[in-house]
Amino acid sequence: MNLDALLRYSVRVLGMTDPSSAIGPNIRRRRQTLGLSLDAMAAASGVSSTMLSEVERGKKNPTVKLAYQIALALGCSLTELLEDAPPTPVAVVRADERQVLVDPSSGVARHGLRPGLLDRHLEIAWYELPAGESTGEVGAKLPGVVEFLTVLEGRVEVWLGGVAHELRAGDSISYGLQTTIEYRNSGGARCRVLLIVDRSKVGASG
Repeated sequence: MNLDALLRYSVRVLGMTDPSSAIGPNIRRRRQTLGLSLDAMAAASGVSSTMLSEVERGKKNPTVKLAYQIALALGCSLTELLEDAPPTPVAVVRADERQVLVDPSSGVARHGLRPGLLDRHLEIAWYELPAGESTGEVGAKLPGVVEFLTVLEGRVEVWLGGVAHELRAGDSISYGLQTTIEYRNSGGARCRVLLIVDRSKVGASG
């Protein structure tokens, strides 16, 4: 079973939520609210206008890396882009309700764990990386964004601006650097990491 088929199986049989049903309309709505054409959005995100159009129309699913680049260009979190649910004081995420985004080329999977919790400042996700795979290098985050990552299983290299930090199960790292970021599975088996992103200071002065 290939990865696309596996994702469809997960959505149909295991009940996981398919993010493709929400991400396209959410991208289009946010892009239009900002007054961006497809060409302007392509220039800002580094994703071609053809790909953006196909994602918006639900013809293609973006990889984790491309989805992140689009969210960064739109000034929102990846969680907001996938869910866009109203905030609630209590948010329960059942195992069969997680938003799961799978990169069809690498098998890297992002499991969203925080829909509509209190506000839009906190993002929580669980990543699974097959042996030898990577999220791909993504651009610098917005000023004020702080990330905390802990390794649940396996080994991972966190690359910040071309500098590698190797972590094993139980290790953690936090950073607020405005630099490129990449996660690489440096072990011989699957690795899982928990990522918490704090955006509460984005746009804060002083």
